[in-house]
Amino acid sequence: MDHRLFDAARSGDMTTLQLILQEDPLLLERFSMSSLENPLHVSAFSGQVVFTEEILRRKQDLALEPNQQGFTPLHIASASGTIEVVRALLRVGPNHVLCRLKDKDGSIPLHCAVQRGRIEVVKELVSSFPESLKELNASFETPLHVAVKNNQVEATKLLLEEIKKRDMSPEILNMENREGNTILHLATLGKQLQASFFFFFTHHLHTSIVEMLIGDDAILRGVNVNRQNRNWLTPKDILDVVIETEGGSVSELYRVIQIFQTVSAKNARSERPRLKHNQPTRNPFRMIKNHINAEINNSTNEQRETLMIVATLIATLTFTGGLQPPGAFKSEDANGGSNATNTTRATTSLGRTLDNIFGQRNSTAGQAIMADRRVHFTLYSAFNAIGFLVSVAMISQLTKGFPLRNWMRLCIISAVSAYCLAIVYIAPDEDVFWVVVLSVSLLLVLRELYFFIKSLYNGIKDATSETSSS
Repeated sequence: MDHRLFDAARSGDMTTLQLILQEDPLLLERFSMSSLENPLHVSAFSGQVVFTEEILRRKQDLALEPNQQGFTPLHIASASGTIEVVRALLRVGPNHVLCRLKDKDGSIPLHCAVQRGRIEVVKELVSSFPESLKELNASFETPLHVAVKNNQVEATKLLLEEIKKRDMSPEILNMENREGNTILHLATLGKQLQASFFFFFTHHLHTSIVEMLIGDDAILRGVNVNRQNRNWLTPKDILDVVIETEGGSVSELYRVIQIFQTVSAKNARSERPRLKHNQPTRNPFRMIKNHINAEINNSTNEQRETLMIVATLIATLTFTGGLQPPGAFKSEDANGGSNATNTTRATTSLGRTLDNIFGQRNSTAGQAIMADRRVHFTLYSAFNAIGFLVSVAMISQLTKGFPLRNWMRLCIISAVSAYCLAIVYIAPDEDVFWVVVLSVSLLLVLRELYFFIKSLYNGIKDATSETSSS
């Protein structure tokens, strides 16, 4: 940016702005095409209302442009707290567009405003686009999460009142961030417990965030006091840790402890045993499934992430090892020549069936050298296939609840199918091999295909019903 324009935007010097634009009428056009920062970013930060309005009058599109950090002028103005600049920017275009613009951390302007406790700005943004109360950043945090985490008591109170006034679903109170923490977890984890003590001398009407959420005079009802985060901790567990580690007098937190007791808050250890018991069954497949689900449910988020990395690594290594066996491949026919067109009939019934489906394979070219020692090759491929298929199955289980899960299934189906087809080409004609490797692979493919088609059908059905109802 021209340093003169930068200085003018920072000080609100309209005379310099007019002079610069007379010298170069297309200056603002070039900003929208190439610059990482435009005058609106600077004027919004400095709170220069008149300068901002003049730039918007000449080039409104600059209001949508992010800077290098991904902040739009509205993000900057919301964090700075100049309400007149915020209003000027909101007059530019549809509020549902401006208020939903996200920075590199996935935060919208309302996240920025509540983080800094800009109450008037929060009111303006919520009034302009109420749905912004539900927007999530990259950490899966709503503006309410951000307000609580940053100990913004007034902003938290305002957001709760807005949610109540607009009759939004109470489930917003129990939404989890990336670590599985609800707003009550965050209120307990931070020092918001003692907010009432800090605000007592300056804001007599304020109560602590915990009281706002679950006290006798809670603004909204519906907070789940025993919700467990990804580390299997309830808010009561966190409260116990805070009391133990802070080393302060328990009497100072007596009111909060009393609130937790009143709402029957519990520790995770009294809740977790319920997750370990499934409905009794004699079906061996159901027993295995219940055991796997219990293993996953009783693991922490960090353990699941580590397991996902290990499973992905094993799947990659075994896939590569299966398609590139020791000794590589033959490039000559059985007579030592280079004729790659000689074919031979399979000698087993299953082999002949596969030949009928896929066509006769080349007699030697493209076949694994290791295939001449059929027992060794069968054992190698079987153990490799078990490692590949089990790791893929682990990935399938660990991605439950992920976005685009159905398309992850399609990737798994494609990878396993490609693996099987390649093995068919390089493997010897051996019935035991096909039974061990391909039958297990087929079971996994059919299972994932069933859930893929079922999920796709349900998605189409839901979309059709929504269209017809609207």
